Formats: sequence, structure tokens, C-alpha cells
Amino acid sequence: MEKMVNKKVFIYGVPGSGKTYLSQKIAHELNLPLFEADTLRGELKKLTTKEESPFLFLGTSQAFSQFGELNTENVIKGLKAVRDALSGGVEKEIQNRDEVVVEGAFLDPNLLKNRGRLILIITSKEEQHKDQFFKHRENNEPNMEQFKAARIIQVFLINEAADLNVEIMENKES
Repeated sequence: MEKMVNKKVFIYGVPGSGKTYLSQKIAHELNLPLFEADTLRGELKKLTTKEESPFLFLGTSQAFSQFGELNTENVIKGLKAVRDALSGGVEKEIQNRDEVVVEGAFLDPNLLKNRGRLILIITSKEEQHKDQFFKHRENNEPNMEQFKAARIIQVFLINEAADLNVEIMENKES
């Protein structure tokens, strides 16, 4: 990692892409604190109900279910809904931090592109991604649906990152 003037780094990617592992490594290399954005969910859930804010209670690869069947349109709607539900919390968390590595699947590069360095973590090889995804999940039908959704989201994130000139880092670790 090169020296940085701005000491905010935002690391995002789909579940199972290796972003937690790589964000820990990057935070250590840069000697910066790590903030796992998923911790925001717990605090925000206390302020609402599942009925009022369903996307605080769903992961990025689960949220499509609120729109219907597993397809590209519903998966991307779900991702965007989770981003919307959590973006205020992310903004509040980072506004008072000068130095931090923030990691989260739902981070919105459109809102963070001028706030620090953005890195999208991807795992191109489907079998490697599947192994990583199911490392901490039971391999069952609902989770397999989430994995399929994660693969759809990853394609969307890669295209979005290319449009925004976001750095893409391939996870080659397993």
C-alpha cells in the first residue's frame, strides 16, 4: 500500500468476497482503525421495527426477497434499498473520523467517492467465492439463493466501479 494523504479507506464487496480479511490486512498495514459497517445495523435496528425498515434486517444478498423472485432486477433493487437504509448511519459514523478503514458490503461508492480511497474487493472465480461464502454459512437452499444473488451483485458492483473509476482488487487468497 502506498502512502495516503487522505486516511479514509472504504472497502466493499459482496458477502464472501474476502473484504473482511483484506480490510483487516489493509488496516494493519496502514496502521488505521477498522470499522466494520455491519455494526451499524444493531444500533439502527433499536430505533425501528422490521415492518418500518425491513432493509435494516436483511443482508445485501437477501434483500431481493422483498421485491419478489431471484432475478437481476430484484437483486439490484434489494442492494440499493439496503444502501439507502444504512447510508445515513455510515455518514454519521465517518464524519467525525479523520483516519479509518471502513468495511461493508452495502457501502455506496456514489456517496463515498470524494471522501477517501474506495476499494471494491471481488472474487472472480466462482468456486473460490463459493468456498469463502459457505465458510461461515450452512450450505442449504436459502443460502445458495443468497450466493447466487451475491454473484449478480458482484457483476453490478464491477460495472459501477468501472463507471466511477473505483479501484478493484481481486481477492486471490482463499
